[in-house]
Amino acid sequence: MTTPNASEARTPWPSSSREQPSLADYPLRTAEKLRFADTDCNGHISNAVFAVCCQNARMELLHDPRRVPLPVDARFVIVRLEIDFLDEMHWPGTVVVGTRCERIGRTSLTLAQVLFIDGSCAASARSTVALMDRATRRATPLPPETASALDGFRAPQNRSLQTCWQEHEG
Repeated sequence: MTTPNASEARTPWPSSSREQPSLADYPLRTAEKLRFADTDCNGHISNAVFAVCCQNARMELLHDPRRVPLPVDARFVIVRLEIDFLDEMHWPGTVVVGTRCERIGRTSLTLAQVLFIDGSCAASARSTVALMDRATRRATPLPPETASALDGFRAPQNRSLQTCWQEHEG
């Protein structure tokens, strides 16, 4: 097995008539400063940091009562996280995480996220979070005011959406 050189290892955005996702399709945008300590032995940002960036943006949305009201006896917990790594990120830099709500269910929701650095999509992520009752430690229904607030973080209705997921699944 041969080791690819740097230009071969970097997978370009798949060529098709579709374009990269746009941050405009993600109502919440959060900036994260990359640190030297975030680099791995290969000199790029560790995959764990991609997940941390997603987590910070999720928390900014789901744990801010001005954005999403929650009952005092409930909290959001992550159930699933999927990340597609599309490009490397390097220090120094700032990554912008776009977040939107894709699905709102009875007790859970799905968030879509993209990580942009230097104007290019480096990763896309999808997470499922459930509302958990603190006492029973079981999923509990989303209150109407919570679901309504989350609905405000869906993609703009007048745009045809392109996600990294659709590109790779199509």
